[in-house]
Amino acid sequence: MKATFSLLLFLTIFSRAFSQESSDKVNQILAAENYFNEQVRTKGLKKTFLSISDNNTIVFRPGPLLCRDFYKNQPDSIGFLSHEPVYAKIAKSSDWGFTAGPYVYKRNESDIQSFYGTYVSVWKKTKNTWKLALDAGIAHKKPTAEIKKTFISPSNEIFLHQQSNSRLKQREDIVFSSDKLLSTVTRADNRIAQNEFLTETSWLLFPGNEPIVGKKAIMEFWKKNGLKALTEPAKVDRAYSGEIAFTYGMADILAKKYNYIRIWEVQPGYKWNVILELFTEAE
Repeated sequence: MKATFSLLLFLTIFSRAFSQESSDKVNQILAAENYFNEQVRTKGLKKTFLSISDNNTIVFRPGPLLCRDFYKNQPDSIGFLSHEPVYAKIAKSSDWGFTAGPYVYKRNESDIQSFYGTYVSVWKKTKNTWKLALDAGIAHKKPTAEIKKTFISPSNEIFLHQQSNSRLKQREDIVFSSDKLLSTVTRADNRIAQNEFLTETSWLLFPGNEPIVGKKAIMEFWKKNGLKALTEPAKVDRAYSGEIAFTYGMADILAKKYNYIRIWEVQPGYKWNVILELFTEAE
């Protein structure tokens, strides 16, 4: 009995220690967001985006553009922007994560007029440095509802360490195919597609609207407004650990063109679901 109790005590302590270590991992991308805000305050928006981007960073302004190409031609006094992450998740491999939440934009920090919206940023770690992989946002009125903060670290760090480039490409192709399947099902029946591909805590970011959270609320939004998004993916990216990814492409909603971004997460049974979806009006 004493030996059994000792073993249980050891497992409990080990489990708590492992859980605490894992729960701190999401703080890496929250720290990247804090760094972003501080750099904008001290160096300005243009220099900050150039410093946290690499040659592959994509920003939606409103369509997908290379970040460095876009900002290098902007004036230094492009404006003041602050992010407040309220939703964040990091991959098991600790090399990929995303943040989302309200933003405030001003022409300068002391300007009395503010512009509000919600942003999504995807971060990737290369050589122990977090760089912005993708950034987008929607504009809406000053938020009236407060969203509960949800910062999620992986429950464990168990994943298949895949070395082959061809295998990694195949894993991305699975997500790309899931995106195409979602569009096919949506074309046939919007509600079936949403019920099948959304989770109970999914987010929808649609221009002019505060974040719509939860499958039920999202389905009601599309139904109430008589909208259906027919999409065609153009790009996919997936964490090394494989359980989280994004796609983006073009969408047609009532004959109007939009850009879209979807963040995907694999569910039990290897089923891919959309945990966040954002639309921006195309030029």
